[in-house]
Amino acid sequence: MKFIKLFAMLGLSVCSLFSHAEPIKQIQVRSELSSPIILEGNPEANYLKISLTGQKVDTNKRVPLNLAIVIDRSGSMGGDRIEKAREAAIFAVNLLNEEDTLSIVAYDSEAEVIVPASKVKDKQKIIQLINKNVIAGGGTALFAGLSKGIKQVENQLTKDKVNRIILLSDGEANVGPSSVNELSELAIIAAKKNIAITTMGIGSGYNELLMSSIASYSDGNHVFVNNSSELENVFVHEFTDVMSTVAQDVVITIQLKEGVKPVRLLGRDGVIKGNQVTVKMNQLFSNQEKYVLLEVLPEEGKVGQSKALAEIDLKYDNLLVNKAEHETQLVSIAYTDNKKLVQDSIIQDVLAESEIQKVTLANEEALSLYDKGMHAEAEEMLMQNSSRLASFSNMMISPSSKARINSQIEKNNIMVDAVKNQDSNVSRKVMTQQQFESKSNVIKK
Repeated sequence: MKFIKLFAMLGLSVCSLFSHAEPIKQIQVRSELSSPIILEGNPEANYLKISLTGQKVDTNKRVPLNLAIVIDRSGSMGGDRIEKAREAAIFAVNLLNEEDTLSIVAYDSEAEVIVPASKVKDKQKIIQLINKNVIAGGGTALFAGLSKGIKQVENQLTKDKVNRIILLSDGEANVGPSSVNELSELAIIAAKKNIAITTMGIGSGYNELLMSSIASYSDGNHVFVNNSSELENVFVHEFTDVMSTVAQDVVITIQLKEGVKPVRLLGRDGVIKGNQVTVKMNQLFSNQEKYVLLEVLPEEGKVGQSKALAEIDLKYDNLLVNKAEHETQLVSIAYTDNKKLVQDSIIQDVLAESEIQKVTLANEEALSLYDKGMHAEAEEMLMQNSSRLASFSNMMISPSSKARINSQIEKNNIMVDAVKNQDSNVSRKVMTQQQFESKSNVIKK
């Protein structure tokens, strides 16, 4: 009864205090704090989560793609790899229809546009060009290949299409600009044009930091393909996602109220300037949640008070209705002297995501140890992080929170196995992919 009286005194319903969620619609936006009620005079770290969830849509009414496939045809791709790359590209062609736009770029010591950006009307002609031109030989001009891929997508760039690049490579960039910084700058340029890049690293010879950075800066996916025979299945997963895109060009602006301090973004990167935080997302898929997680220090308050903590401003292109959407949400925080009320108000799903991201940061330290040759120490740290998650899971009541924590434990265990059982080139790539997925702040629905 005391709890109900407190809510009434604050002028808030339970639902409005704990979170803000719009009614069910094509794209649902939710803003919530891990601890919406805190003790007076004790403003500890709190976690603000803003999520966008794409609802299930009719796959027969998907948004057209504007896709470039950029294929490494250097000498190291010879044999089974180049054959599987051709097969995967042909598989992609057969998935598309006349509403889609496709371009194909192949690169060795130079980059060549073998299929200029155009509607997919003559599939047989496109397949013939793939078979004729995707032949292994030469160096790896990755920068030139990706540049041409971006240019092809840019030639047909419109807000009513899903603008995407799939980049395949099995080796180190060794012709033209080749550093992580130079390729990352190219990915940033693509992101500013709302073009996402998925990178697929084939075998154990490619630069995983470079390929994962390209994907991260453009808000695409990164996949390690250890065996080229897996490439077609990887394409299936990629196209399942891309063909379910419901929104793109997402901009989330968080304006914290005076007295509230931003500490750090966890997982997904953004810009913190004073009390304003801006995060951009490129594309959102159906049945997927993408979120921003911000650690904050609330200002102090007195028992019975409720204060605005942040105003959330969201802008995105809703591809399902082909229009720009804009909405704002207000997140508030309440103060009490009742410890049980504080505990009962905790949003476990938000708290779980904060723990996952903190463990992901700790995993980065383990990777650093691994890179220094301290493999036993890296393994021990990864196992400790798994134990930390397991203990946290035992305190959770929410089934969805437990499931998320257990999913991260599985990722950690994969990394432990990689350290123990595989050669260093493969191990680092396995760990990079697991970390990439954890830091992407994506939840499959």
